[in-house]
Amino acid sequence: MTPQTVVIACDTFAPDHNGSATFAKNLACELQTRGYEVHVIAPAFSKLYGTFREKHDGIPIVVHRLKSYALPFHPTQRFVNPAGLTRKLDGLISAISPQVVHIQSHLNVGHHAAAAAKSNKIRLIATNHLNAESFVENVLLAPSFIKKFLAKMLMRDAANVFRSADSVVAPTLRSAQLLESVIPNLPVYAISGGVELSRFNSLPTPSQEAKTITYVGRLDREKHVYVLLEALAKLPGDLKLELIGSGNQQSELAALAKQLKVSDRVTFFDDLNDDEVILRLGKASVFVMPSIQELQSMATLEAMAAGRVIVAAEAMALPYLVESGVNGYLFRPDSPNNLAEKIQKVFNLPKSLFDEMGRASRERAAQHDLADTVTSYERLYAGESPLPSDIHTERGYTAPAGVGERIGDLVRKSTSTLEKGANGVLERLDGVRGSVAETFGDVRFLITRRGKRVTKKLSASLRKALERIRRDD
Repeated sequence: MTPQTVVIACDTFAPDHNGSATFAKNLACELQTRGYEVHVIAPAFSKLYGTFREKHDGIPIVVHRLKSYALPFHPTQRFVNPAGLTRKLDGLISAISPQVVHIQSHLNVGHHAAAAAKSNKIRLIATNHLNAESFVENVLLAPSFIKKFLAKMLMRDAANVFRSADSVVAPTLRSAQLLESVIPNLPVYAISGGVELSRFNSLPTPSQEAKTITYVGRLDREKHVYVLLEALAKLPGDLKLELIGSGNQQSELAALAKQLKVSDRVTFFDDLNDDEVILRLGKASVFVMPSIQELQSMATLEAMAAGRVIVAAEAMALPYLVESGVNGYLFRPDSPNNLAEKIQKVFNLPKSLFDEMGRASRERAAQHDLADTVTSYERLYAGESPLPSDIHTERGYTAPAGVGERIGDLVRKSTSTLEKGANGVLERLDGVRGSVAETFGDVRFLITRRGKRVTKKLSASLRKALERIRRDD
């Protein structure tokens, strides 16, 4: 296949930590490694916006950061003003002149990028990572009848956007079927989000003696982490819980842990970079995913690649990853008693069976190799249908960048301390493919919060860039 120029348009991208952002980052890095010219269009994660060359997982990627705003009721999300966005993206995509535009949802950036792709007669691929009803329910503050109306409008918009695409993809068979059920006559491919298996090969085998339960993901209401805390209170006192992630329910969860008298057994890690998450997974005895709205769950897939035994809610796409008695157990959604029972069952397993379940997780994760996922997308980019062997339809129930390559201490408003990892902005570019306008050094993505005071640390070069942007506005 001849390498092409590909635009990946998304409403969330690294250093954000969520399934959609992780998939977009993994896809961009793998395509760039295979010789594609990759351009990512995504919201800025701070007040600094424009075209940059950023390093993600050690791979330089050109990222066009759109001016964005923090949502006051959902501080981990950024919002791009849609006014004039189609015209702006039309000009940007026309200047890039890609062979393919690949959107990650029908919302906002994806919606306008899709319109720009069609006006420029460019092949459009759409991957859906979004459950509209869940999004409206958990992101918007409004009466239920308004939420139902907005969810209906979102699905109507989704139908228009996805029907304009040359190919539509969902990450699991369950999510593909769900999308086909709400948008009639829309064929949807099921292609796994994929996981880079090699990053987990050096981890030790799990140990029951570690007595560690681990959760990785956002600490938002739709993840139902409170069910996990309630289950922990019913388990023996020597079992401890690690919660890796951040979200708008973090303070409530900390208060709940105190109320349940398990605060001394719970550790909040906030957002860790990818390498740190992998290290924490390597220390876990069992991984738990209590969410009931997962269209795939990249965090669960990574825990499987790490060889962990999984306990997950029997809901949405999670039964496609976890088979009870094989690589873990499924529990009744929103049942702390049943969840506690299944976790205890893991710790009561004979060591030989516990080890066998860990190996089964690795074997099942191998079906989701990122290399296969990207090959499937390459076929779609080339106008071909994925081969059956390329489509993951399970049925049934690099080292951090060096200091000189980082841009750090970028600050945005947040309710918690967020370490955004070693990925960083290397350069600001003059135009879509232009020369380097300025280089940033000795910096990292970092937010520091002590009490109610936010400490902001900016390099001199970055501070000047921000001042120029403010003057231009």
